[in-house]
Amino acid sequence: MVVGEKYRSKNREQIIVEQPYHIQYRHSFGEVSKFFKGLHEKKLYGTICRGKEHHMSGEDNLFVPPRADCPECMVPLEEWIELQNEDIRVYTFTTMYFSGENFLDKLPLTLINVEFPRYNNNYSKLISILITNEKDEINIDKKDLKIGMKIKPKFKEMPLEKIDASALYFVPAGIL
Repeated sequence: MVVGEKYRSKNREQIIVEQPYHIQYRHSFGEVSKFFKGLHEKKLYGTICRGKEHHMSGEDNLFVPPRADCPECMVPLEEWIELQNEDIRVYTFTTMYFSGENFLDKLPLTLINVEFPRYNNNYSKLISILITNEKDEINIDKKDLKIGMKIKPKFKEMPLEKIDASALYFVPAGIL
């Protein structure tokens, strides 16, 4: 059986209707706006909570993507740290063979969870895309991708008024 065959309509006289669709969406990034402004400026920011005496881990908590409040202390997070020059690693990864419309031309696509080993970021694992064949960067075969592999952030040019998380992606920075 061909994939999807059982879902094909048996009706040979199908009616297909196309209608234009448009929606204007207005969104505020609120207290984490600095993260998105940073993407526009080719900087990676996170928020950090220094209230380790209140944390189960006994360590400071790093949040990337950032949070406005610490879920353990319940205090507002006002300290931002720049992370693009930190040791950044692949925490987990998976390969997508199907996606939404914006990424169909990039399939198969490697999604990663990002780890910052110098910090406790157990509460907040950034999900992003890993490009393994970027021009002028270290190129690896996808079969050589490993958990713990060093990566570095890259930033797409995007106007500030259109910025979103897809402006950020990662490339290999070295082999284990």
